[in-house]
Amino acid sequence: MKKLWIFVLIFSSYGSWASSLTEEKAISKLNQFFELLDLEVYQKENISKILTNDFHIFEMGKAWNMDEFDEFIQEASKTTISTDWVLSNYVVSIDENSAHISYVNDGVFKTTDNELVISNWLESVYLVKEGGELKLKFLQSDLVSRETKPN
Repeated sequence: MKKLWIFVLIFSSYGSWASSLTEEKAISKLNQFFELLDLEVYQKENISKILTNDFHIFEMGKAWNMDEFDEFIQEASKTTISTDWVLSNYVVSIDENSAHISYVNDGVFKTTDNELVISNWLESVYLVKEGGELKLKFLQSDLVSRETKPN
């Protein structure tokens, strides 16, 4: 009987840990990434805390690790005053250790030339549990449209 109780305790502990990953938590982590990516608050050290060490992003036809993506962000910050993203149409798949989200990303960037760059992307992100925390491992982005307007 004692062995049965131990098995029940272990199984119920596993079940609660496995179910602790929810769609809401995955979407929240994705939103946190974009909050930390905002040029007004961006710091590589802060965003790196929610990324795996082997994080990769595929953006604009290029594959970058975080160091390479940071160089791109630093260069973009010379001509961009502010960034704003609206994520929508989430499709989330989860298991006990990972989540995949596909979504639409509508971004507006204000430039130093007093222009608005309005972009629309189809994106997906893969997140994994690492050290008990959900982290971004891979982000893929396809530009659908881009328009530049006077501000």
